[in-house]
Amino acid sequence: MKHLLKSSMAVIIVAVVPVTAHAAAILDFGTGFGGAGGTVTIGERSNIPGTFNVAGSGIFIDTVTVIGAPRNNGVFDVEGAGVCGDPVGGCGLLSFDAHLNTLLLVGSIPELGILAPLPLVTSSTFDQALDMIAQDGDGVRLSASEMDTKAAELLAALGLDPATTFGFELFVTGVNSQSPYTVVSTDLTNTPAILTPVPEPGSLLLLGTGLIGAVRALRRNHAAQA
Repeated sequence: MKHLLKSSMAVIIVAVVPVTAHAAAILDFGTGFGGAGGTVTIGERSNIPGTFNVAGSGIFIDTVTVIGAPRNNGVFDVEGAGVCGDPVGGCGLLSFDAHLNTLLLVGSIPELGILAPLPLVTSSTFDQALDMIAQDGDGVRLSASEMDTKAAELLAALGLDPATTFGFELFVTGVNSQSPYTVVSTDLTNTPAILTPVPEPGSLLLLGTGLIGAVRALRRNHAAQA
């Protein structure tokens, strides 16, 4: 009887606990052949005296490397409105603003069927993500790590579920003796975020009620057979 109860409960649990599938794909956007371009500005926030805002604009993104996707793995050209070192198609443009909590990469990837520039990567939690690695007479180095959203067209081209949630790792290097700094190197790496689904209280109540009912039914059947 005990073995029968345990087996039945296990079957019920497996049937109702949600399972989240995670893609193993890595998307790495970078400067590529774009060269130096775009700026990072560090200035005092007008609404919060004594604090500083960090913003980047017009930063060149010329390549994306795709690893581990269901299809279309490889290195692809990112094109866009940026007039950069790539003579064909220009570069995508990355911008971010810690005060506005935004990060945005706009571009096209013709080899993946994305012919018109669109928001390839977006994030609305940049302020909490930013870390100033260094700021000195040679320039500035920044890093950031947070959640983001990918264009549905991009995920579809790679055979990924449009609902896949990503996290980004951003590294930016700018040169100059003071702000604004000219960006010379950028890397925006994206990996799927691992999210553990947490059942809502109502779901937990239904689960417990279902298990109790299953146990009572098994006991009645056992008693009837005795």
